[in-house]
Amino acid sequence: MFNLKRMKKATYGTVGVILTTALLAGCSGTGTKTGTQTDSPNSSMSPSTAATVKPPEAATIRLLTENQPAWPIKKDWPVWKWVKEKTNITVQQEAQTGPESMALSIASGDMPDLFAVYTFDAQKYGPQGAFLDLSKHLDKMPNVKSFLAAKPDIARRMTSPGGEMYMLYNDGAGAGNQGVWFYRDDIFKKHSLQEPKTWDELYETAKKLKQLYPDSYPFVFRHGLATLGSFGPSFGIYPSFYEDKASGKIKYGVTDPGFKSLVEYLNKFYKEGLIPPEWLSMDYKAWSQYVLNNKSFMTFQFIGQIEIMNTQLQNGAHLKFMAPPAGTAGKGYIAKSDFEELGFAVSSKTKNLDAVLRYLDFAYSKEGKDILSWGKEGETYTVENGKRKLMPLFKEPNDLRKEAGIMTAGTYGLLDYSSLMSLFNDNERYSYQEVTKYQFTTPNTLPQLKADEKSSITTVSEQITKYYETSVAKFILGETPMTQWDAFISELNKLGTQKLIDVYQTGLDRLKAK
Repeated sequence: MFNLKRMKKATYGTVGVILTTALLAGCSGTGTKTGTQTDSPNSSMSPSTAATVKPPEAATIRLLTENQPAWPIKKDWPVWKWVKEKTNITVQQEAQTGPESMALSIASGDMPDLFAVYTFDAQKYGPQGAFLDLSKHLDKMPNVKSFLAAKPDIARRMTSPGGEMYMLYNDGAGAGNQGVWFYRDDIFKKHSLQEPKTWDELYETAKKLKQLYPDSYPFVFRHGLATLGSFGPSFGIYPSFYEDKASGKIKYGVTDPGFKSLVEYLNKFYKEGLIPPEWLSMDYKAWSQYVLNNKSFMTFQFIGQIEIMNTQLQNGAHLKFMAPPAGTAGKGYIAKSDFEELGFAVSSKTKNLDAVLRYLDFAYSKEGKDILSWGKEGETYTVENGKRKLMPLFKEPNDLRKEAGIMTAGTYGLLDYSSLMSLFNDNERYSYQEVTKYQFTTPNTLPQLKADEKSSITTVSEQITKYYETSVAKFILGETPMTQWDAFISELNKLGTQKLIDVYQTGLDRLKAK
């Protein structure tokens, strides 16, 4: 799960390129249950998760997490009962009461043993001494150690420049964070329209739809300039600082000709009324009204929104996954955003370290992954013909969260997403299967920087971001003619893009040298 506000703080010189997860309640889908069954767990288990002769020592630990309104914390969530049955650990979950709860908890000295944190939290409070460096405790967590060995990219993302590891990322639930294209296939069928394969075809299709529905805006997206980071891969770039895999060097994608082409397309869409006038600041409510009321027919949003909208559409209206149209890159791509920024951090003041490490190692074990994803046979699922089938109580993925605590902050390390997908209908399952074919191979990530490196570019980064946002918006709105593009790039460079490239390159070289 992601937090858009925190991600924006944690990224220097970018404009929220990766669409993130404060909206996970809307990202993960509400697919209709179709009776899909999944293989039941087998008896094979690694030595580290096999039952021991002597039960582990009883312990109680405190865990601080955000309280998500869509699935409010319950003390009697079955997930905590299952944890205790397997680990003999009682987890006392505490909810943050506001954005300052974590800071206040740390400042008070009365810290819980374990925190559910985002990357920004770990990078901020870890070096201050609030969180333990977990790299020093991996020998006590063999399952965590195996997870990191199997996922080196994740290990790199959560390792600081000095080698410290102040958090452990969750893994497995990020599929719901993926942004995708989708369209009204019923409208396309009615008017014999084909899915657009390129941005030129996207434009021509939007024009035809505008003629058919004059009061519509055929193409809609709701994250403003941040969405350009999702469109960018079809033009071979991200409009941000990132590692160019071909060269191994940090690149600023805004200066690439591909980004200019993307902006030119959007300017044309805006000028001809093919995207809504409020595209720059559209909220979820406004976006959904366009989609639900025959005012828009092609869109980009979180993958789960396809079925969330389908459950509300009437009279045969229907949305379906659409392959991303190709820009100048030669193929249609989608920014890969199916990973998580939420994880665990351990208090440096904990008096229950052994129990905390034991809980974490269970959460990252095969047995823990199974129980914390599916629950318990007879309670959350049955086994029919060797296949697991969730109980009728669970009609949509959020029911697993609300009723059992499954896939909520602090309750899992690794997640088997097939438990949630078993509740999807065929249309939603198709979307999850198709999207992986179009994910951009270049990740939009940057190396962590040392404190002095961060401070050296903070002001420059803020200036570049502000100028970028203001200028690109004006280009798309037509307030600045595209003939001024070269002057825009020149001014960006004067503000110090090369300085940011150099600092991030230093961080990247350091990371690669390890």
